[in-house]
Amino acid sequence: MPEKQNPFRRRLDSGPDLDRTVFFSDAVFAIAMTLLAVDIRVPQVPADQLGQAVLEQRQEFFAYALSFAVAGAYWLSHHRLFRLLKGYTGGLQRLNLLLLFFVALLAYATDMLALHDDQPLGVVIYAGALGLIGTVNWLLWVYCGWRGLFRDDVDPRLLAYARVRAPITPVVFLLSIPIAFLSPSAAELSWLSILVINLAVRGWGRGHLAASGGA
Repeated sequence: MPEKQNPFRRRLDSGPDLDRTVFFSDAVFAIAMTLLAVDIRVPQVPADQLGQAVLEQRQEFFAYALSFAVAGAYWLSHHRLFRLLKGYTGGLQRLNLLLLFFVALLAYATDMLALHDDQPLGVVIYAGALGLIGTVNWLLWVYCGWRGLFRDDVDPRLLAYARVRAPITPVVFLLSIPIAFLSPSAAELSWLSILVINLAVRGWGRGHLAASGGA
């Protein structure tokens, strides 16, 4: 009996049409990124105090800009991934839903950083949320390679480069968690290494692809 059910389940849980998954994912990313700005309130103060009130919101704007940039990078990675796929499986959809589960918490995590960046727990919650989003995003790339979901015309070197680059951001965020217990500001500064490492990997990737192409 189980053998007879498997083909039926495969027809329900897999297929070539990715549009609904992509549209739904884009909507969740868009809503989550929009909500980042909703919680930044216009100061209700006298005119002569407005400048100081806006200045006091600098941490909120910093948290907003950082979250928007990181979420945007994760969306770009997600977009590139689904452009390279030839179909989906139930496992892919469940992993994608897990990714969106954490994306939906982005506004909460951003508020924690904006309001409690001087407290270890505020930074830990933020770093944990961003790290988990990136980890699941990386797992999506790994899973699609394992299940053979990439189109046949996709260059294996491109996939190897993507699998190297995808875990950089989440690893930095997750490694900053123990640092936050010692110094929240040091943990935040450690996030700058994401830019440095990504630039180095991008340079390596271009050189590697060029060398491989020349060979």
